[in-house]
Amino acid sequence: MKRVLIVAGDPSGDLIASKLVESMKRLEPGLTVVGLGGQHLKQHSDVFLGNIVHQHALGFAISPKQILFFHRILNQVILPELIQNPPDAVIPVDFYGFNSRVARVAKSRGHRVFYYVSPQFWASRSYRADRLRPFVDLFLCLFPFEAEFYRKHQLPAQFVGHPILDQLPEVSVGDAHPVRIEPNLGLLPGSRPDEIKRHLPVMLQACEKIAAVFPRTRFILFTVPNVSREFYYAILDKGKKSRILVELIQDEHYLWRSQLDLAITASGMETLENALLGIPMVVMYKTNWITYLIARMLIQIPYLAMPNLLSNKKLVPEFIQFNARPGALAQPIIDWLKDPALRVHVREELLALRQQMGEHGASERAARTILDLDKVA
Repeated sequence: MKRVLIVAGDPSGDLIASKLVESMKRLEPGLTVVGLGGQHLKQHSDVFLGNIVHQHALGFAISPKQILFFHRILNQVILPELIQNPPDAVIPVDFYGFNSRVARVAKSRGHRVFYYVSPQFWASRSYRADRLRPFVDLFLCLFPFEAEFYRKHQLPAQFVGHPILDQLPEVSVGDAHPVRIEPNLGLLPGSRPDEIKRHLPVMLQACEKIAAVFPRTRFILFTVPNVSREFYYAILDKGKKSRILVELIQDEHYLWRSQLDLAITASGMETLENALLGIPMVVMYKTNWITYLIARMLIQIPYLAMPNLLSNKKLVPEFIQFNARPGALAQPIIDWLKDPALRVHVREELLALRQQMGEHGASERAARTILDLDKVA
């Protein structure tokens, strides 16, 4: 394999794509990588076609302006690249709405397509899996139950594990601090501006209620690289009557996160990261009402938080849309702070989920799978 095109459209997919590229280049010296994604992929691509992560597109909430943007990218950036510099493989990473079209265009040009971070058809509209059947040579799955879903639908799939295991520090139940005088509470409102704008004010109000009972609690807001500090400050300034102190941390290596006692977290990748770090959390999600109503009609799973999906029970509390109120978010945190033994029990159950995630080295396994299949093609 000499040349690949890899496409990622959201922050987590961008990071996962960059780790895959690192592994592929290590295994295949001289490989040329053409990337379309965000800052992480830009750092590891030989040719970078542009940043689409900054569009902050999210599921049903994509705007007409964003639709036109991605239509232009598909027809004026990706298609010319496929024609003028044909790759040996095209690797869409997550981001189904756009990457399903990338897969179709690539296969129509005769390219092999490896879909990494397979779409979550098991969560909603499973019929979409059959629609991608003619356009994907192999789905590379992060979770074992995903591979089982694809096999039941007679689609080519392989479980490679989750690359997050290679980034997270090792932790154990014994690392917990059940009687810490100043407990560390993390706030993770999401990775997109719209998410942060909806979630952070509610989280801050919940923190006020927690501080009223446990005034020595330390509140740590985890920021993301693709959102400016000024954006966070503007939200914090709106609540400047608050008596709580909030620290802002950008923590790409999980050094601060691994020291958390508890967290309030937006539904998303952060819930899995927290679970694998053994952090008991309260999960919330708010979106606009139209998006919520559409999602409610289409989503077929009982939970949104990944720890609950993996354990098949409500291991951590979820508060969605109108249920995501400050008092509701605060109460489980207060209960855990009052009962350290209960918090340690939740931590034990969260850390047990690591066993379901496979072994370390997921990025390299995914890279080897793609490279090996290309050799036998």
